[in-house]
Amino acid sequence: EAPLVYLTRSDSLAVWKSGLSLTGKRQFLTTFWAARDPSPGTSRNEAREAFYQRIAEANRRFTEIGRTKVPGWRTARGRISIINGEPTDVLDRRVASGTAPPYLVWRYDRGKPRYYILADRTGFGSYQLIASNDLRETGLPGYREILGAEALQDVSRWLGLDLFQNDRGTSAN
Repeated sequence: EAPLVYLTRSDSLAVWKSGLSLTGKRQFLTTFWAARDPSPGTSRNEAREAFYQRIAEANRRFTEIGRTKVPGWRTARGRISIINGEPTDVLDRRVASGTAPPYLVWRYDRGKPRYYILADRTGFGSYQLIASNDLRETGLPGYREILGAEALQDVSRWLGLDLFQNDRGTSAN
């Protein structure tokens, strides 16, 4: 049930945590997926199958092993890929240069253009979302300082945006 939060608001899942019996949980999932079935009346629910395939792929590609193991679907990269699919383009700077930590920028051109800037501040492959133009995501207020001027210029050039401007349109220090 936990990954379903990527498909709906968490308050929609409150009933799950209200002490449902096993039968109640099965009924909840049946109803949940029936409402998202692109071809009702067939034996398959393609939306459910695709979702759980994306979960498995996120676990395969993005599981983090540090002090504690974090399944891929619970990581920032996993969440973003489950919700959005594969990025249209990737800027991969996983080898640290200068003072910047290793970072990735995922760009999506399908629908409304979106980007996600992720940085590995631990040095152990644990990429955290530090900035995005996706209003559903929360970045870090100090992401410019985390990246540093050289990396910020690299990302700005690649995205074709001026990331040196802060949210009020003035230059960042």
